[in-house]
Amino acid sequence: MSERKRILILGAGGIGKRHIRGFLKTGRVSVSLVEPDPSKREAVNREYPFEAVYGALDEVDLGRFDLAVIAAPAHLHIPLAMRCVDAGVPFLCEKPLAVTWEGVELLLARTRERAIPARVGFVRRCAPEVIELRKRILNGEIGRIRMAYLNLSQEYPRYRPDYRTIYYARPEMGGGCILDAASHAIDLLLWILGDVSEVAAMYDHLALEGVEVEDCCLIALRFRSGVLAHIAMNQFQKPNTSLVEFIGETGNLLLDHSVLKVARDDSGRWESRDFMEGLKPTEAHESRFVFQANAMLDLLEGKPCPLATLEEAARGLRVALAVKQAGREKRTVHVE
Repeated sequence: MSERKRILILGAGGIGKRHIRGFLKTGRVSVSLVEPDPSKREAVNREYPFEAVYGALDEVDLGRFDLAVIAAPAHLHIPLAMRCVDAGVPFLCEKPLAVTWEGVELLLARTRERAIPARVGFVRRCAPEVIELRKRILNGEIGRIRMAYLNLSQEYPRYRPDYRTIYYARPEMGGGCILDAASHAIDLLLWILGDVSEVAAMYDHLALEGVEVEDCCLIALRFRSGVLAHIAMNQFQKPNTSLVEFIGETGNLLLDHSVLKVARDDSGRWESRDFMEGLKPTEAHESRFVFQANAMLDLLEGKPCPLATLEEAARGLRVALAVKQAGREKRTVHVE
C-alpha cells in the first residue's frame, strides 16, 4: 500500500466537513485542518481524527502537505489557490472557481507555469451515473443531441438551516442559487456539450426569508454546436428534484437523481438502472465526496481524473457571470 497522503482542508463549514469525511473514508490519507472560527474549530476537532488543527493559514508550512482542499467561501478561492501555487502544492478548489473574473487568468497562467495539479470540485463529475450518462451521449447512443432540460430544485433551508448566516446570504461571497447551485448544471452541460455561445436568463428572490440573493432562476443556453438547453432551479420547493434530460435524434437519456433511464420510442417504456440503489439522495450525494477524494488522490499519482480543470471551471464561471448579466440587463448575452 502506498504511503498516506497528507491533506490540508481549508475551512470547516458544511462543504468542508463533507471533504473531511470524504477523504477520511478513502483510508489513503491523514487530514489536517485550517479553520479561523474558534468555536467551529473546536467543535469539528472533537468530531474528526485530525493530524493537526490550525487557526490560520499563516501558521502552516504548506510545503509539508501533498494536497490542499480549498473549502472557504468563494470570494477567497483565488487568493488561497495562489498561496498553494506559490508553495508548489496541488489543490482541489470548491466550486465556483471565483465570484468575479478578477485574478482568474493570472491563477491559470501561474498554475500552468509551475505545472501544479489542480482541480475544481464539481462533485457530480465523480458520480458513476453521471460518468455513464456522458459516456453514452459521447458514444452516440441517442444520436446527435438537439436539446437538454435540467431541473435541479429543493428546499434549501432544510439542508442548510443556517443559510441566513453563511456565505449563501451574501452575493459578494458567492451566495445565491446561480453561482452556488446552478454552476453545477452549467459545468455538467459544458462537460458534455462543449462551449456556450449565448445565454438568456431570469432570476429573482421569491421565497427564502432573511436573505436578498436570488433563490430561483430560469436559464436558456445556446451551445456553439447548436444545441439548446434550459436550466430551471428553485431553492424553496418541498420535493428534492434532480432531473437531467438530453434529447437526441434517436432517443432520450434521463437522469433522475441516481437513476439513469433511456427511451428509444414513444411507447412510454424507459430502460433504467439505479447506480445508488438503496441510498437516499442526500446519502448518494455524500458518497460522491468519497469518489471525488479518491479521484483527486489518483490525480496525484498520475492517473486520469474526471474533475474539472481550472480552465474548464473558468469557462463555467464565464457562463455563470454571463447568466447574471443577462438577467440583470434583461437581454441575451454573447459568451466570449
